Amino acid sequence: MTMHSDAIGRLDRLWERLLQGLGLAACALIGLMVLLICADVGARAFALGNLPWAAEMAEYALYLCTFLAAPWLLRQGRHVRMDMVLRALPATVSWALELAADALAAATCTALAAASFKAAIASAEQGSLVLKIFVFPEWWLVAPAAAMFAVLAVEFLFRLRRQWRGPRAVRDEATSAA
Repeated sequence: MTMHSDAIGRLDRLWERLLQGLGLAACALIGLMVLLICADVGARAFALGNLPWAAEMAEYALYLCTFLAAPWLLRQGRHVRMDMVLRALPATVSWALELAADALAAATCTALAAASFKAAIASAEQGSLVLKIFVFPEWWLVAPAAAMFAVLAVEFLFRLRRQWRGPRAVRDEATSAA
C-alpha cells in the first residue's frame, strides 16, 4: 500500500464520519418534525388553537432531511437500485458497469451542484424572496441542494475508488431490488 493510497483511505474514513453526521442531522430533523406536527395536532385537539407555521416548517425540514440523508444512505448502500441486469451478467461486466454508473453519477451530481450553486448566486443577486408564512431569501432553499449535490459527487468518487479496489463483481448492496 502506498503512502498516497493510505492518505486517501484515511480521508475516506473521515468522509464516512462526516456522512454519518449528516445522517444523524437528518434523523434529528425528522424527530423535530414529528414533535412539531404532534404539537400542532395536540393544540387543535385541546382547542388551544394551532401552529399555523407548523406545516411550512415540516415542509422545509422534509426537504432538508432528504438532502442530508442521501449521501449517508448512498454510503451505506441503502439507496434504491435495480440490479437485475447486473446480477444476470458475468461478474467482470457487472463490475465494469458499476464503475461506469458511479462515474456517470459523479458527473451528474457535479453538474447539478454547479447548476444549483449558480441558481443560488443568481437568486441572491436578484434578492428573490420566499413569501409564505416565513419570508426569507430564496437562495437559502437552493444552497443546501448545491452543497449536498457536491457531497454526493464526492461520495460517488469514493464509491468508484472502492469498486475499483474491490472484487471484480457486482456490489452486494443492502436494498437490491433483484
